[in-house]
Amino acid sequence: MSGRDAAERAQLLKIAVFLAGPVLVIGAFTLFFLASRHKAPAWVLLLCLVLLFPATWGVILFVEYATTRSALGIVTTLHAAHARAQRTGFSRQEALVAQGRPEDAAESYRNLLAESPGDVAAMVALARLLAGPLSDGDGAEALYRQARALEPGPEWERVIGNDLIDLYGRKGMDGKLRTELARFADHHPGTQAAESARAELKRRKAGPLQEG
Repeated sequence: MSGRDAAERAQLLKIAVFLAGPVLVIGAFTLFFLASRHKAPAWVLLLCLVLLFPATWGVILFVEYATTRSALGIVTTLHAAHARAQRTGFSRQEALVAQGRPEDAAESYRNLLAESPGDVAAMVALARLLAGPLSDGDGAEALYRQARALEPGPEWERVIGNDLIDLYGRKGMDGKLRTELARFADHHPGTQAAESARAELKRRKAGPLQEG
């Protein structure tokens, strides 16, 4: 059982308990039947009975492998069914920004979102553009919240949380910043980023609340 975690060992043990007995009994009866029918020598029957034990273990391992692969396939299918396309490369839009045309880049992102309203990557990219070069903090905040409402998964939740913390910090929106810091710490427990958010929240709570 080396190389298996506790859950895998428990699963293998459960299969062995339920399967070993029936396989050994059925196998032994089958061997006795065949030996008597074909008048096989005693030493052949004894050898087959000895080999029955490793064969039974092989059956147990096969069943454990088959059930594990089946469960993995089901989980993968379920996740794939709920996954949204997450593009992270927008070369055309990035080129427009590099050319000093952020408004055109924003319009291009909006066209993409008109075709794919659930594209979280495009929402985040446009929100960053609004929060930065276009100085539209309210528009950026609305897009981040829209993306979050789609429940895009923990990785995007972390990205959105980080961006909102940065936005509220730059805008001096202390109340919203505290709320976002608390949310980030709750949603990512045990991580260094969560501990940093908790520490910053504690520091801010020690001072007066200032809403921008």
